[in-house]
Amino acid sequence: MNKKFRQKLNLVLAILLAFFALELTAGFLTNSLALISDAGHMLTDIFAITISLLGFKIAENRNTKSKTYGFHRAEILAAFINGILLMLISGYILIEAFERFKNLPAVKGFEMLIVAIAGLIANILAGIILFSEREKNLNMRSAYLHVISDALGSIGAISAGILIVVAKWFYADIIASLLISIIIAYNSIRLVKDSIHILMEGTPSDVNIDKIINQLFEIPEVIAVHDLHVWTLASGKNVLTAHVRVKGEIDRKKLNILLTEIENVIKESSNIEHITIQIEPATFDAELIVPNQMEKHNLIQRQT
Repeated sequence: MNKKFRQKLNLVLAILLAFFALELTAGFLTNSLALISDAGHMLTDIFAITISLLGFKIAENRNTKSKTYGFHRAEILAAFINGILLMLISGYILIEAFERFKNLPAVKGFEMLIVAIAGLIANILAGIILFSEREKNLNMRSAYLHVISDALGSIGAISAGILIVVAKWFYADIIASLLISIIIAYNSIRLVKDSIHILMEGTPSDVNIDKIINQLFEIPEVIAVHDLHVWTLASGKNVLTAHVRVKGEIDRKKLNILLTEIENVIKESSNIEHITIQIEPATFDAELIVPNQMEKHNLIQRQT
């Protein structure tokens, strides 16, 4: 899967590199902040995709004694860095826009319009390439968000170009750059928030813990569940660990059957890739069932 992601990212990277050079040069030649802002955003796209490719490469390294889970988190760190880059470029555009309000420059609207249209076409092509992969991987989603933000920025630059050509209203360029800054900031905050949630080992958004517990209690032998933890190792790699207390005597044969049933129930009801279950007899650690200790031990018992 990573190979497929890398191939698509490399193609998008080639497209963005070509149009970044065009848009940045045109921005300075036409004196358009909207084009320069959009080129700056495209530069962060280039950095983002480069970092994403590096993250995929690092994530492929094998597990080591000091990194028993491997290097999958490199992908999440790459997404986090991408989000920070977006925040910085948003701040720069905002500052530059307010500076231009003080000293309004003339902008070559027609040339700006042509280049903005070309930039939009480039972003549409990149968005089409990434569209089908956007929900499969956080890095691919971050790259897709970068491209979509850039496309919206290009639309803003096109609108500003039309206003400048038709009405000679140069403030349109500044307003377009402010809108681009807001779009960038919104996507960057969301991306950083999601990355931090994963790095803090928060519960994955696509996992319903209550549903898992209710389905576990449909298994007749299960009487309690405690120390249940779910987190995301990397995009599409959710992990679950739990202690399950069961009634009756459990021999080895029955234990294997029960473990298989528990794992199947969890996999059927949620997007969990790696599951670790510890089976405990009903008499195990009896003090855990004291009511005022239930929260402390993350204990959930079958209701009788």
